[in-house]
Amino acid sequence: MNKNSITPLYQQLADDIKQQIMEGRLKENDKLMTELEFSQAYDVSRITVRKAIEILADEGYVTKHQGIGTFVAAKKLNRVMNKLLSFTEMCENDGKTASTEMVSLEWTSASVSISQYLHINEKDRVLKIIRIRKSDKEPVMLEEGYFPSKYSYLMGEDLTSSVYSILRRHDTVPTHAVKTVEICYATKEEAEYLKVREGQVLLLHKDQVMDENGQVIHYSKLIINPERYKLTIFT
Repeated sequence: MNKNSITPLYQQLADDIKQQIMEGRLKENDKLMTELEFSQAYDVSRITVRKAIEILADEGYVTKHQGIGTFVAAKKLNRVMNKLLSFTEMCENDGKTASTEMVSLEWTSASVSISQYLHINEKDRVLKIIRIRKSDKEPVMLEEGYFPSKYSYLMGEDLTSSVYSILRRHDTVPTHAVKTVEICYATKEEAEYLKVREGQVLLLHKDQVMDENGQVIHYSKLIINPERYKLTIFT
């Protein structure tokens, strides 16, 4: 630490810890030293340490767990909303490996709300697909998708792969979407699927996805763990 530098000590400490994270010397979920340990190791006050950790937490490099300690944050998937990407493409862009666990696949009758999203009649037959989407084997989102019956060919496909790749092979190209974002709280079932605690705050994305002609391809509800995901929107 350079105590003669014009850069505040807390910023120097934050930069040093950040560098260790970026170089892999500190890895995801590693527990950091305590305030006292940092203070002694770097010969700075605990207030300086606290400010440095606050900077790192605000920038998303670390997470603080009350009564447990401070940990290196898992890198979040970054979904940039300037074009429509599949989950698989989003993972690839971030250097991650996407995988999928099937929960259920069934025909069901469209409810009033589902029929409105899909522009079909109430009680029309729709294909309901529920999957757990994972990044580097860690669950990121629980996906509940609804497709009109003309996409029945999906029943015979490997849905642990990218559905958008399957659609493109059948000359259906998702081009744009209407998205709403809310918060929700993990139910017992959702908590088990996403490996979070029951009642934890989660993101709820509702996507109505269309092709280039404005025809609705699918409507999906995505229950997302925000500790592993962030959304960047260009306006």
